Amino acid sequence: MSVKLFSVIVFIALVAPVAESAETGGGPTVGQPSPSILGRTLDEKYYRLKQDTGKPKVINFFWVNCIPCKKEMPELAILEKQHKGVKFISVHTEDEKIETIVKFLKALPGAPSNIVMTSGGVKEAFKYYGLPHTIILDSDNVVLMNLSGYTPENMRRLSSALQQISKN
Repeated sequence: MSVKLFSVIVFIALVAPVAESAETGGGPTVGQPSPSILGRTLDEKYYRLKQDTGKPKVINFFWVNCIPCKKEMPELAILEKQHKGVKFISVHTEDEKIETIVKFLKALPGAPSNIVMTSGGVKEAFKYYGLPHTIILDSDNVVLMNLSGYTPENMRRLSSALQQISKN
C-alpha cells in the first residue's frame, strides 16, 4: 500500500467524526481539490494556493474583529512549531489595511508565520459559514478536513490529524 493511499485511509477514519461539524459549518468538499486563494503576504508578495504544492497545509481563515480567531491563532502557532512538516497559512478574509492586520498580530502571544491578506470573496469560494474556519490539505491541496469555529474539541481534532500527518 502506498503512503499516499494509507494517508487517505487514515484521514477518512479521522474525518468521519467531524462530518457533522463540516456539514453544519460548511467548507470545501472533503476529498476534492481545494479552491484557490490569491492574496498578498505581509511582505507584499503575491500568494497563490494552486502553486503551493508538495507539503500538507493547515489553512485558517480569520478576521481581525473575530474574537474566537484571537483565541485560536496562538494555539495554531504552537501547533506550527510542533509540526514542521506542515505549512500553516492564516488567511485574512476581508479587505483590510496591512497596518491593521499587523497591529492585530502583534497584540497576540503568537500567530502562524504565513499570513495572507485577501480582498474578500474567500467565504464564497470556500463555502464556510463562520469564522474561524480551518481546513487541512494534503500535499496536492486536496481537502482532508474542515473545522468550523474555535472549540477545544476542534483543536483536539486538528492536533490528532496533524499527528497522523507527521507520522507519514
